[in-house]
Amino acid sequence: MNSVFFDLDGTLFNTIGDIRAAINYALKAYDGTEADEEEVRSYVGRGLRRALAKAVAQHCPPIPDEGEFELMVKLMMSYYRNHPCVHTVPYPGIPELLECLREKGNAIGIVSNKTDDLVRAVLEKYGYSFDFVSGQRPDYPLKPDPALLLHGISSVGSDKHHTVYVGDSEVDSETAKKAGIPAIIVSYGFRSEEALKAAGIAETAENASQVASLLCAYFSNT
Repeated sequence: MNSVFFDLDGTLFNTIGDIRAAINYALKAYDGTEADEEEVRSYVGRGLRRALAKAVAQHCPPIPDEGEFELMVKLMMSYYRNHPCVHTVPYPGIPELLECLREKGNAIGIVSNKTDDLVRAVLEKYGYSFDFVSGQRPDYPLKPDPALLLHGISSVGSDKHHTVYVGDSEVDSETAKKAGIPAIIVSYGFRSEEALKAAGIAETAENASQVASLLCAYFSNT
């Protein structure tokens, strides 16, 4: 079976507004200044904890110890879990792309570095159904380690020779490379086209329609 796996944030959904709100909630509690949207875009990709650490380094007075930082993480996550979809919306063309993939008999999945409960909260709001869904899990390392992606591919009855991974960052590109599968990297998400090129990603998709065209070209050759 052909399968298409997606990153969530910056690929299927524009979640940056809710991520920024959660990070700034934690910063404010510790007398920090607000991070703007472009800054938050640069922080994300390797998990929310790491994103907060970057925000603290730029926007907060020194945190006295690791225990205090863990309290900030809990504040951020508590806020986000209570406000997961205030600003979050699917990118244009994504609902149609997913429907088209389904109609053609492809398996579709999600592998994200967002915590698993938040991934499912977003999907529940919009009623999207996938064959495999996983966010951050304690039994698997975060991307760019490919273990969870490979597990997902196996779970839907596919293999690396019939799978494409779609993401929006250098982390997603590296994940696919380590998994031994092709990647489609979009430039409409959390990384600009310039940033992606600087990371060595020469070809990008500007919209969901281009993603569909690239997928068709790949699967017609497999």
